[in-house]
Amino acid sequence: MEIRTFFKLKINIDDLDDTMPSKQKCAKVYKTELLIDGKDNNEIQLKIYFDDKEYLGEKIMQWNPNMDSNLLDNFKVIEIISPENLLEIDFSNYRCKGMEKPTAFYESNLKYFIIRLTGIRKTYKNSENAPSEVYLNQQAFGLIEMNYRYNSNFPWSKEEYNWTPINQIKEYVQFGKISFKPEYHFFNSTKNNLENISIHKEPRLTIEFNDLNVSEIKNHIELICTLYSLYSLENIDYSFSRIYTKDNLHVEIRDVSNTSVKDFHGLFRWDLYQGPLTLFKYVDSNHLLKNLFFYKKIVDRFIYAQKTSGESKFMILYNILEQVRNQYILDGMIETKKAGETPNLRKVIEEYRFNLSKTKTDIFIKEALEKIIEIVSEEDKELFKNEIMYKLTPIKVVSMKNQFQSLFDYIKIDPKDFDLNFLELKILRDSIFHGRPIIKDLEKLNKINKSKCLPKFVGTVILNYSGINDLKKNNRIDKK
Repeated sequence: MEIRTFFKLKINIDDLDDTMPSKQKCAKVYKTELLIDGKDNNEIQLKIYFDDKEYLGEKIMQWNPNMDSNLLDNFKVIEIISPENLLEIDFSNYRCKGMEKPTAFYESNLKYFIIRLTGIRKTYKNSENAPSEVYLNQQAFGLIEMNYRYNSNFPWSKEEYNWTPINQIKEYVQFGKISFKPEYHFFNSTKNNLENISIHKEPRLTIEFNDLNVSEIKNHIELICTLYSLYSLENIDYSFSRIYTKDNLHVEIRDVSNTSVKDFHGLFRWDLYQGPLTLFKYVDSNHLLKNLFFYKKIVDRFIYAQKTSGESKFMILYNILEQVRNQYILDGMIETKKAGETPNLRKVIEEYRFNLSKTKTDIFIKEALEKIIEIVSEEDKELFKNEIMYKLTPIKVVSMKNQFQSLFDYIKIDPKDFDLNFLELKILRDSIFHGRPIIKDLEKLNKINKSKCLPKFVGTVILNYSGINDLKKNNRIDKK
């Protein structure tokens, strides 16, 4: 018999009773049950019991009708009731994704209502020595399937039928401070059916490590998922993890997206010879772990860009270049003289050097622009005159192509190799940014947005940041 999970929940909402002042005041602390339905995309629920005279469920719904803030920020677990070996329940960093109105049903003479969560973490006291494991979402099926071959020939003689899945990755893959094996978990989903057997499989990673805390392990897992995502251009995530540390078992359950994927090879199918495993071999894992938040952000944006088109796709990709350049500056890799000993982006303003002081330079440029007024049409003269003060800085700033040149030189990449003219990119970017019509440039925009052009260029910049400096030098990985 499965032991139900109960705990005491404190609700820290001072003005909660103000929503229904005529009703009995809330007790603030409530017996709560954690319910998890793994069959329904990890449906995670808090079942909160209360005295029906309090109208707790109705008060919560009136207090937070649109869920603009995270309701869970006001909840705190103060005592575990059962099971005995459960040490902690944590739903920080997760959100409330819906509430169910209190029903007419009671349990132990108490009414209850349900709050649905996007995730939960549980820590158990544990002495079991077992491999840690992480179950991936449906988008990962193709990535794991590429590692398998099957002996599935149906025999027509008296020979017994044998279906054998063979994972061609025999050994654990070393990655950072952990090692992992991408594999399937096979199971019989028809245990009570004596006539038919249905074998199901779930993509997962089994993980081994030494002397790491749970936070370090999860950072490795998140980076692995990010690299799988970069390779496939799909959102690879984990829905369930079971991590064993010295004396504890850490379980995390998350509600993640699950969609079918037809093509999981992304843009670099022919460059990464052994698929995503090439990434795990060549990337600088230590560098990426130190910059995990930034790296996940740019990969997420890169994937999102591939699912858009037109101006949106172009601007997202261009912004990724800007973000990567800024990060190289902050990492002290480029523009070191301008950025300073403690890199500061504000110091890296690419302006021409002038022989005059700043004040005299501005006056000189202003007077030069005022001379142009005489060739401006009468209806626009006043407008041009009023905007002169806003044109001083742009004239002093070096073109965007030159602002990026230090990055391109450092990572040894040339836009021309991707059939791109960076000056054209800059002009197009400015037109879109300032809301100018680009009808005449649509053909040019569509050409730039082709997979082999700007997307492949930006993807290669991301690979360079990952530690893969030359795709041509990647060696094949032998599957043992």
